[in-house]
Amino acid sequence: MDRFKGKVLLLTGSAAAVRGEQLGFGGETAWRFLEEGGQGVMLTDVQDEKGERAASQMRADGYDARYMRLDVTDEHQWQAVVDRTVSEFGRLDGLVNIAGAIDRGTISETSSDHWQRVIDVSLRQVFLGTRTAIAPMRQAGGGSIVNIASMVGRSSSLYAAGYSTSRAGMVQFAKAAAIQLGKYNIRVNAILPGWTRTPFTESIYQDDAQRRIRDVRVPLGRWAEPKEIAAAILFLLSDDASYVSGADLLVDGGTTAGMADLGLTTDHLNV
Repeated sequence: MDRFKGKVLLLTGSAAAVRGEQLGFGGETAWRFLEEGGQGVMLTDVQDEKGERAASQMRADGYDARYMRLDVTDEHQWQAVVDRTVSEFGRLDGLVNIAGAIDRGTISETSSDHWQRVIDVSLRQVFLGTRTAIAPMRQAGGGSIVNIASMVGRSSSLYAAGYSTSRAGMVQFAKAAAIQLGKYNIRVNAILPGWTRTPFTESIYQDDAQRRIRDVRVPLGRWAEPKEIAAAILFLLSDDASYVSGADLLVDGGTTAGMADLGLTTDHLNV
């Protein structure tokens, strides 16, 4: 299948892309994008050693990949990354905003600095990334931007108010950007994943009690695999979704369909 033939993709928060190690959303997406004909990918993150190994592994397998360090809250770094992407590959067709900040405390426990960091990683990311990608995507004749939010952006929980607030903002930003950028044939959408086993969530998954509390809340009875979230990302990046823009797609195994009837107590506060 060559549905991404000639296309170039940039992903944030995507250093966990070394095959043979645990992959994240970005890693799964990048590999499949290349395997399905993609011209090249630019991986970005703040985990430089892992990101460089991932890009090197992709090149060794015959694909064109690069890695650059990117603090998604830094305007100048965004410009440098997009400029190099266009310089290296000649175009930019897709942007996937994945980076996030861990936030597991209650409101009373959360410092204002930590709150702001969580908000910035999510929302400065999508603002700066989208704004910087507009020009090269227009030059390419259009593009697709996918914000990886979270199901807690739809229905929150007893902890991590900053994270759920920021992820809800990513969804709303996608809608605003879809309206403004549609005239350039740039589509913008959001994906709201449920619990997925990735490096970001591995510490929770390895805690039997915390994992079980989540398991029983998923109608499908299990956590997602990164490849299942990647499948949704790739759909929105592809021409199969050519008339999909401003959408927020839940990929949560049915979890939020029953969030109003959880029966949670304060005993679950630190889950």
